[in-house]
Amino acid sequence: MTKGRIIYAAVLFAVLSAYAAVYQFYFKEKLASYRRDEQLKQMLDRTYEDLREAFAGVDPDLLTREWRAQIQPWTDAVADRGRYFNFAGWFVHERPPQEGPILKFWYDEQSNRMIWALYQKVAERMGRYDLFPPDIRAELGVPTVDDWAGIDVNEALVSHALSRLAFGIRVCEMLLDAKATRVNRVAIWPQRIEDELLRKQTVGLAFSMGARDLVRFIDEQLRTADRYFTIEGLRITYPYIAYNVDPQLNVEMLLTMARYEPRQAPAAPEQLAAAPGAPGAPGLMGVVPPGTMQPRAAQVFDDQWMRERRRAQQYEEPGFFGKMWKWFKRYVLYTN
Repeated sequence: MTKGRIIYAAVLFAVLSAYAAVYQFYFKEKLASYRRDEQLKQMLDRTYEDLREAFAGVDPDLLTREWRAQIQPWTDAVADRGRYFNFAGWFVHERPPQEGPILKFWYDEQSNRMIWALYQKVAERMGRYDLFPPDIRAELGVPTVDDWAGIDVNEALVSHALSRLAFGIRVCEMLLDAKATRVNRVAIWPQRIEDELLRKQTVGLAFSMGARDLVRFIDEQLRTADRYFTIEGLRITYPYIAYNVDPQLNVEMLLTMARYEPRQAPAAPEQLAAAPGAPGAPGLMGVVPPGTMQPRAAQVFDDQWMRERRRAQQYEEPGFFGKMWKWFKRYVLYTN
């Protein structure tokens, strides 16, 4: 093999390697991005055709009038039913005075007074203190003054603790009114919001009660109550089956109540008509007027568009050859 052929082969190999490197590290990514854009275009075309078929022959003025006529009755119905969902003031407590004793000492005195009043009712209803949790404050997870050592106690902190204590006391009083013969546990769960409308509060209960009283408690105080109660979980055991007495059942219960928290009130019809997303006005991506449901095609379009957009924006960390090619372009091609 002559020297010229060797040079020719080396140059040819270098040119082919350069072409392969350009394709691998530049055009391959561009082509993949183009294919994603092409798939997005096809999806948008299909969605557009679905929208044309779904709203074919629809009069915009008629659609606007129907939408305006429905939104207010729906809002009124939701607000009317929302009165059924409330906490009935179970979290209400006495507010601290604006001027007077130190807030921490006032909280200690107020919480002790509330707990003492509860134990007086326990003595009246049960006759014995050993049938009730000995430290209801710890049972409910309510802090003591010692727990706040070194903490700047403010009114919000005190209000939160007293609200939790007031709720727990009302739950205990409910069990005492239902003629519970023993209360073993009262555990307050964290609040949660479901369906963006209801703030739910669950409490775990472990108590003993007569069979008739338990039926009366569930049927009269919970099922037919003037506000929302639901039993998330229930376990009943009867260990004294051989005793010829009124059955005393051991009950474990997850009891949930809820409060309606309305969304922001919808604007007036005149404002809705001119607002983005309202009938007859330009819409915003993903914005749906209150009280309406997205058409199937629009919902598919919204979900797929966001998914494709996120996929297109994903960044892949280049490998060793990619970093080398970036360095070659920056410091060799562009500087010479």
